[in-house]
Amino acid sequence: MRKPLRIAAAAVALVLAVGCALVATDVLLLQNGVRTGDTRFASGSVGKDLWRPHQLLPFGATASLLGVEDDVAYRRAIRAFVLGRPREQPFRDTDLLALRGQAQDELQAIVDGDESAQRKAEAANLMGVLGFANAAIDTDQAYQYLSEAIGRFRQAIAFDPSRDDAKYNLELALTRIKSTPRPQAQRGPRDTRGGTGGGAGTGEAGSGY
Repeated sequence: MRKPLRIAAAAVALVLAVGCALVATDVLLLQNGVRTGDTRFASGSVGKDLWRPHQLLPFGATASLLGVEDDVAYRRAIRAFVLGRPREQPFRDTDLLALRGQAQDELQAIVDGDESAQRKAEAANLMGVLGFANAAIDTDQAYQYLSEAIGRFRQAIAFDPSRDDAKYNLELALTRIKSTPRPQAQRGPRDTRGGTGGGAGTGEAGSGY
């Protein structure tokens, strides 16, 4: 009985040793892969393979073990924002508009689920920037987009009061909405000019652009 037990113990020890070696290798691959992805992204690459290093263990086991899913999700959300090219005005580019919608979804996931207040603030601020972009290409809904952007900038400041970019964006949005006509359905009985009422301060955090 002792010999079979020794053999079984040796087999278990071998399996554990192999598993530890695989995990250690995956950790190095993952760390190097994320750093390489950051470098490539900073140099202008936006490929789908960014931050997706080859892993020996299946099902993202090492990433789960290290708890880096949030780190990668945040980076992919920023990538989606960049792909949406918010400085452009794609009046007829439905593909680009779809990319902006995807960026909204991924940034919203950061706002809802990330544990970092700084990342939440960054995501909320970028959603507000997308709101600015939508207002530029959709004049009929510009007031609504700006209202949503205001809500996002305020949300970003609430997450991280030190964000000067969100404060600047908020001031800009509040100024711009004053000269933006309010949709007819939102006007009061005496409000025929729009944009100068209380709407500038009541924008709820929304989907933006």
